[in-house]
Amino acid sequence: MPVSSAPLPVAPPDKLKDPGKQAKSGRSPKKGKGDVEGVQLVREQCRQLCLSLFLREHAPIRSLGFTSSIAGEGKSFLAMTTATVLAEDSSKPVRLIECNWEHPSLHKHLGLAAVPGLAEWLRGECDGKTMCHQVTRNLTVIPAGNAKGDAAKLLQLVRQQGLLHMLAGSNELLVVELPSIVSCAYGALAASLVESLMIVVRAGVTSDLIIADTCTQLKDLPVHGLILNQVASRIPAWIRQIL
Repeated sequence: MPVSSAPLPVAPPDKLKDPGKQAKSGRSPKKGKGDVEGVQLVREQCRQLCLSLFLREHAPIRSLGFTSSIAGEGKSFLAMTTATVLAEDSSKPVRLIECNWEHPSLHKHLGLAAVPGLAEWLRGECDGKTMCHQVTRNLTVIPAGNAKGDAAKLLQLVRQQGLLHMLAGSNELLVVELPSIVSCAYGALAASLVESLMIVVRAGVTSDLIIADTCTQLKDLPVHGLILNQVASRIPAWIRQIL
């Protein structure tokens, strides 16, 4: 399993709320210089990831999933950021899908209704248009919805029919926020839905044993790399200011 690491700085999810909604509210959230630089660095790292997978010349993928060992490692934010920059750079429509029914959070970060979502659509309780939210011109979001304890059953349905076949148009690109591997019973099952995987590890929090367990559970799946999240830079601040 080829694993490459990309260190990323601290970048809280609320930095990615819909700019259109922020403009309508008439309030501009205050950001320190460090916050702005940190978010910009994360965006560029995610853009490089998109270029190497979705936009490469040879055998580009159409679905990328973000998973982690345990909850709270930052995969929701990285999935949102990746989907956002991909939608900006690609001529193809992009869809951000939340398959994490243990800790659904996209609706909170993006100001969307929690339901109906993917779970309701899979159970036949709503149509496709109702579960999709147009966030930007080229980006739609599907929140997880409420699985009602049937997450494994719903995921098996998606795996049987195929994620791209069920949830993507003929030319759509998918970014998928997945559940954690170690702390969620259906994490590995969800990870098997996508063409490529990124494992998010929060620096200084997740133990080596837990990371090793995650890699073991994903050994037969297409893991592209590992993202080391929330890494404190060792470059002095005065040097970073002139770089």
